[in-house]
Amino acid sequence: MLRFILDHVALLENKLLSMGWSEALVKGITFLTILAIIVCSIWLVYQGVRVLLNKIVRSVSRNKKSVVGEIIIKRNIIKYACYFVLGIIVLKSIAFIFEDFPLWIPLLEKLLELFIVFLFMKIVVAIMWVVVDYQEQKVGVRTKSIKGLVQFMAIIVYFLGSIVLISIIVSKSPLVFIGGLSAISAVLMLVFKDSILGLVAGVQLSNNDMVRIGDWITMSKYNADGTVMDITLTTVKVQNFDLTITTIPTYNLITDSVTNWRGMQEAGGRRIQRSIYIDITTIHFCTEEMLLRFSKVDLLKNYIQEKNAEIKADNTQQGYETFENLNGRSLTNIGVFRKYVELYLKNHPRVSKLPGLTLLVRQQAADEVGMPIQIYCFLNTTDWLVYEEIQSDIFDHLLAAIPFFDLSVYERTAQVDNRWCK
Repeated sequence: MLRFILDHVALLENKLLSMGWSEALVKGITFLTILAIIVCSIWLVYQGVRVLLNKIVRSVSRNKKSVVGEIIIKRNIIKYACYFVLGIIVLKSIAFIFEDFPLWIPLLEKLLELFIVFLFMKIVVAIMWVVVDYQEQKVGVRTKSIKGLVQFMAIIVYFLGSIVLISIIVSKSPLVFIGGLSAISAVLMLVFKDSILGLVAGVQLSNNDMVRIGDWITMSKYNADGTVMDITLTTVKVQNFDLTITTIPTYNLITDSVTNWRGMQEAGGRRIQRSIYIDITTIHFCTEEMLLRFSKVDLLKNYIQEKNAEIKADNTQQGYETFENLNGRSLTNIGVFRKYVELYLKNHPRVSKLPGLTLLVRQQAADEVGMPIQIYCFLNTTDWLVYEEIQSDIFDHLLAAIPFFDLSVYERTAQVDNRWCK
């Protein structure tokens, strides 16, 4: 085919010469004609091969039920590979095709070599990005992000490729330029400082499994409180719960304090840690009438009976025949309330009963705002909206139940408190 084209171009050249055209003009027209034919032929071959390979890759990808084929096509690997192969074929044939134009051969060979090296860089980088895209499209799997590492490797590939391109242009060995890099190492360190710090941080984040895409993190220093959307070589993108985006330098995730809520999400439970402040002046011993009223509550019935029997037996053993509050043991309204809160939480369907998830109702040190009764437990959901709704329901009930135990919640007012005055 090539010989057929060249023979007809030669006939055209002879025809023009016989018509009296100048030899230089005819040579130029012949050269441009051959070049146009080669470019058109390469383009046609490229289109045919690319379309065929795309169909093959898509077919195999559908049969294997894999997304790799579509990712390969999206990243233009087939396109670059077709150009790469055609470039090599033309480079090997350039001396034969333009044998009548020896002065043009070195220039064309150099241009083709530059084109081939550039395509090689694009192919290598595109293959690395295929790995990243495949990782990000794994449905339902949150994995360690390798995007930062791939970005750094891409910089290295382009940097080394640029050295090769310059060496081709100036006809020098790449080793000459690589050897000279030591003289400008300080400048290179300054230029690539953020990239190097980002690479170090990315490796530490990945090896220690500190942050993944999809994690909920909190960094108060940067007002970041939301989901990690992307981890790159130099930045981490966090979408806050108010839908704003916070961008944090990757290296700062190593040097600054970061709260990662992944453990809570993986455990399947989210913690409640909140206190109710009881007015100390309302705390007192339980009377028989109060115990009778408390025993009518289903959650407290068994507790009141067992505890009352235990206290009476202990007081009798100690010689306290009559019920005297300060002589021996007795129940208090705040103690019964604490037990009620504990039993209420244990019987609540949305409070997690999984081992390792603590359920605790405790009394903390009293201060100027009352006696804190702290509730510490985990709900069996990590959904923020559901969590807040359940937590509110629990405290709505407990706050409404406090007066039943002859207790009240401490509330500071602007009026003078004369309750302690005689």
